Amino acid sequence: MRVFKENYNNINILTIRDIDIDNDSIAEELKYIIKKLTKGNEYYFEFFKENYFLEDEEVQRYRIEVPEFIKQNGLYSLKKQRGEEHLESIGLIKVTDKIFDQIIKMWKFFEGLLFYNPTNTLNWQKFERTYYSIKPELYGIGIIEKNYANSVFIKGHDGDNLIFSYGSSFDHSLVNDVVKSCN
Repeated sequence: MRVFKENYNNINILTIRDIDIDNDSIAEELKYIIKKLTKGNEYYFEFFKENYFLEDEEVQRYRIEVPEFIKQNGLYSLKKQRGEEHLESIGLIKVTDKIFDQIIKMWKFFEGLLFYNPTNTLNWQKFERTYYSIKPELYGIGIIEKNYANSVFIKGHDGDNLIFSYGSSFDHSLVNDVVKSCN
């Protein structure tokens, strides 16, 4: 995996490239990175479109497994669908050790995935009610600027990279540890 750091509008952006989610050791590294950078006891998720590269049986399995896991461990709201296809949905899940394996499944199932640990500025009711008005801008920067989160995880282009955006209050030593582990 290759790591790139940049700054955009006073928001730091760490991009980890060359993620092959089907490679078990890389999937384990991705889980380690997400766990290391998680600073909160729940995630808010935004899911976009199903991954059209999956086999039909995988799609059918994930359509049941993923929402079921979320509902059993938090809250799930399907915002838009076409037929059986999940186009847009949101979720809230408590952070436990089980969530990191589930994130890998979500990574595989959804074409777009964004998640973050919310600050106390944002609660589930406000998130669900105002979802369309607080949709993320470039790199999730708007979420950080509005103080809804201190950092945002984004599944990048085709799942080949993880974009981690974070504000100045985020613990930079954690990011440095991740950079070292990727080199």
